[in-house]
Amino acid sequence: MKEFKNYMEQVKYSVDQMVLFNNYTSINPNYLDNDLQVGTLQSLEEDYVYQWYAVEIIGDENEETERLGIFWDDELKIYILPVTHFGTGWAGVEPVDERERVED
Repeated sequence: MKEFKNYMEQVKYSVDQMVLFNNYTSINPNYLDNDLQVGTLQSLEEDYVYQWYAVEIIGDENEETERLGIFWDDELKIYILPVTHFGTGWAGVEPVDERERVED
């Protein structure tokens, strides 16, 4: 598993292009029907997703895209990146791993 210094580095490793898509949940209200990582699902259920991005990934889905919580939206035919932190520049945020549930 690749190690990253911060969230920005982690995203740049897996994402080629991205567009802010904060109205995603309005466009596809069935977004929970997608194949989501456990941590991503938990963040959605607890309302901890603060930004949504439509992204083009580098290569194919892999361990690194899974760690970011990137998922394919079957209805819209695009990859989605949910961002679960707010108010801090991405260079100041620890890398994430959305594959596992975060215990309280």
